[in-house]
Amino acid sequence: MMPNSRHERPSGRRGRPAVLAVTALLLASGCGLPHREKAEGAATSPPSALPSTPPAPTATPHGLPDPKTVDRHDATAVSRAAVQVMWTVDAAIDRGQGDAYRRARPYLTPEYAARTDAQPLGAVPSVWRDHRAYARVRLRPQTPEDGAPPDNARTSHRQWEVTVTPTGRDGWKGTPTQAIAFVTLTRDAGDAWQVSGVTTA
Repeated sequence: MMPNSRHERPSGRRGRPAVLAVTALLLASGCGLPHREKAEGAATSPPSALPSTPPAPTATPHGLPDPKTVDRHDATAVSRAAVQVMWTVDAAIDRGQGDAYRRARPYLTPEYAARTDAQPLGAVPSVWRDHRAYARVRLRPQTPEDGAPPDNARTSHRQWEVTVTPTGRDGWKGTPTQAIAFVTLTRDAGDAWQVSGVTTA
């Protein structure tokens, strides 16, 4: 992970980057998935060579929002779409969890997209592969924490409860897991909102 890539939650407390949150949710319902980044200060191995902009996956899971229909001037709509896409991993079509982040690029700032692209692709748990499972994602809006700064013309904050249920195409279901996603969005005056950071608890 790039230095200083962790973001402060609006309340000032430090949360986990979303890339780790998705990993944790997959680990809770599968097995063998390595962390996509290490804790700050931990030794890291030299990164393998990656293209400057990894290719987006060639297929899209069913039921994701259409970027063409999301109201980019509505911070709630943009944050909801981004979180939905970022957490939806499909073992039948994805090479790894990183593919979900590639699909979310239309909703992210270029800087945040670059940080997620810099992460290893990760892996999908073998049990998901066995059942051709996908992540069924349910989102519930949450009231912002005390101390969260108010929205203004250029910055907004949204908070979502994320419930992920591994769902196999053969009828198998894994144990649902939950996280709280704290989303920061930015824009230039009058422009579309973009997600500039996501942390979780």
